[in-house]
Amino acid sequence: MRPRPLFIENQEHDRYVSLVPDGDIEEILSKQRTKTITLLSSVSEELARKAYAPGKWTLKEVIGHMTDSERVMSYRMLAIARNESAPLPAMDQDQYVAEANFNKLTWEQLLVGLDTVRSNTLSLISTIDDAAWVRNGTVLNSTVSVGTIAYSIAGHELHHMKVINNKYL
Repeated sequence: MRPRPLFIENQEHDRYVSLVPDGDIEEILSKQRTKTITLLSSVSEELARKAYAPGKWTLKEVIGHMTDSERVMSYRMLAIARNESAPLPAMDQDQYVAEANFNKLTWEQLLVGLDTVRSNTLSLISTIDDAAWVRNGTVLNSTVSVGTIAYSIAGHELHHMKVINNKYL
């Protein structure tokens, strides 16, 4: 079992890591994958195109954002695990969503993308040894460990699934 990060290096990651229950992170991520895809598979294309309020993202955009965010976080995890010394760049979530045109994709395409990204994340984590798990790198001028990013991926999904359940479904 991978150790839970004891010290969270910055507020953004702490916000998400604090949402993750104790347990094996690989098992948590795997169970999330099943639970999320199962729940979202029952959503209609019509509902997926709706935002819960003016100026808010549609459900399609939220799922696209979750997928893109996990892609970026997984890349950061890979780079740090492989001992990348260069600082890693920021991600402007609003720009990514605006440029992605998620509303033009089908709901099924978005769910397949989310499921595939999680599968890839789990595959990546399985290749990371204990020394790399606790290795630190720099993201947004802050120090962050590989393990913290893995927990942040789970917490980011938990955060958005709470919003989806409360505001969209």
